Amino acid sequence: MSDTPAAALADLLRLADWGPRQLVNAINTRLSSQGRDRLRLDPTAGYSWIQRGFRPRPPIPDVAAAVLTDRLGFTVTVEQLWPGRGPAHGGRSAATGLDTVTHLDDLVRELSELATTSPTPRSPVDDASGADLTAAVLDQLHGAVLVARNRAGHEHVLPEQVGLIEAHVSALRRLDDRHGGGALSLRYVTAELRNIVDLVEYANYDLATGRRLLTIVADLAQLLGWLHFDSSRYGSAERYLLLSVGVCRALDAHDRAANAIGMLSYVSAFAGHGPEAVRLAEAATAECRTSDPILRARLLGREATAAAADGDLARFRRCADGAAELLERGRAQAGPSFLYYLSPMQLAAEAGQGLVVLAERTSTSRDRLLSEGIGLLADSVARMTALRDESGPTYARSGVLHTSFLAQAHLRRGDLAEAVDALRSGIGLLPIVQSPRGRNYLRQLRPALARRSRSPIVAEFLPQFDEALSTV
Repeated sequence: MSDTPAAALADLLRLADWGPRQLVNAINTRLSSQGRDRLRLDPTAGYSWIQRGFRPRPPIPDVAAAVLTDRLGFTVTVEQLWPGRGPAHGGRSAATGLDTVTHLDDLVRELSELATTSPTPRSPVDDASGADLTAAVLDQLHGAVLVARNRAGHEHVLPEQVGLIEAHVSALRRLDDRHGGGALSLRYVTAELRNIVDLVEYANYDLATGRRLLTIVADLAQLLGWLHFDSSRYGSAERYLLLSVGVCRALDAHDRAANAIGMLSYVSAFAGHGPEAVRLAEAATAECRTSDPILRARLLGREATAAAADGDLARFRRCADGAAELLERGRAQAGPSFLYYLSPMQLAAEAGQGLVVLAERTSTSRDRLLSEGIGLLADSVARMTALRDESGPTYARSGVLHTSFLAQAHLRRGDLAEAVDALRSGIGLLPIVQSPRGRNYLRQLRPALARRSRSPIVAEFLPQFDEALSTV
C-alpha cells in the first residue's frame, strides 16, 4: 500500500470500489445514524483528501476508518488513511485537554466526541500516566455549573421521559453484571449516551429536569468507562470516568464523583500501577462528603485493592477489614442506588483476589496468603453463581473473573484437581459472558496448565478448556 496520505486513501477506496463521494456519503449516513447530522460533510469534501492529502478534523477520520472497515471486512486505521499526518487519535491521553474544561458544555462536548468516534468503540485515547490521572482528579474538572435551558423553538424534556430513561440505565447496569463489556454492549450503551447528550444539548428543561438528565449522563459515562475497562481499553475507560467525575462535580454529586474516582483507582490497580492506584483511592475518600457507611465501605474496598497492587499487606488488611465492618453497619439502610450490587459476598471476592495478588509479591507468607484467598474466593464464587434468575447467574461476569483468581491460587499451590474444578465452573459461564477481560484472565492460565499436562486430570481437561476459549 502507498505510504503518502493521498495515495494510501486512494488505494483503499479502490479496494472498496468507492470514490470520494461514496466515502463521504457513507460517513454522512453513519453520522446521521448516530444523531450527529450537524457534523455532516459537503458531498465534495472527500476530493481534497485524495488530491491534496488533507486530513479532516476529528471525529471524521475515525468515522472514515470505521465505514471503510465495514466495507472491506478488515480493520482500517486512521494512520493507514493518513500516514504521517499525526497519530491515529491525535496522540491524546485520557487526561489530555481537561485543564481547559471550564463549563458543563465542555464536558458534554467531550463526551459527545468520545462517543462518536467509532461504531464499535475502540480506545480512541492512550491511557494516562498515574500522575496525570491524579492531577486531573485533584486540580482539574472543577467549576462547571448546571443551568436551565429555555430556547425558542425547542421542545421541553418531560419528567416522565426522564423517569423512563433512568429505569433503562438501571437495567443496562444489571445487563453488564451478567454479560460484561463485549462489542455489542459497548455499541448499545454508547448509542444510549449519544441520545441523552443530544437531549442535554438541544432540548429545553428546567433545573430539576436538567439535573436528572446530567445525572444520567454521568452514570452512562461511568458505565461506559467500566465497559471499556472490561474490554481492556484503558485509555477510553479512564477518559469516560474522568469526564463522569467532572459532570458529577457540576451537579455537586460528590458521592457519585467519589465512586467514579474509586473506579479509576481500581482500573489503575489492574493496570499494575499500584502507587497511583493508592493515590487515587485516597482522592476518592477525600471527595466523599457523606458518612454513608455503604459508600465508605465501597471506597475502602477500592483502597484495599489498590494496596494489594502496591504490595502493602498491612494497608490491605486494614482497608479490607474496615470495608467489611462498614458494610455490616449499613445493612439496615438503603445505600446509594449506584451501589446496588455491593454485598459482603462482593467484598469478600475482592479481598480474596487481593490476597492472590499479594501472594505474587512475597515468598515468606505465600502459602498462607494463597490459602486465605482460596477460602474467600471459593465461598464467594459459589454464592455468586448460585444467585440466579430466569436468564441465569445474575453476576456471571464477576463469577468468571473471580474464578480465574481462584484457579490461579490453586495452581500455585499445586492443587490440580481443585484448579480444574474451578476452571470448569468458569468456562461454564462463558456462553452468557461477553467480557474480554474475563476471557483474558482465563486464557492467561493456559501456559500454567500446559506445564502440568502430564497430570491426567489436566490432560483430560485441556481440550475442553481450549474449545471453550476458542468460541467468542
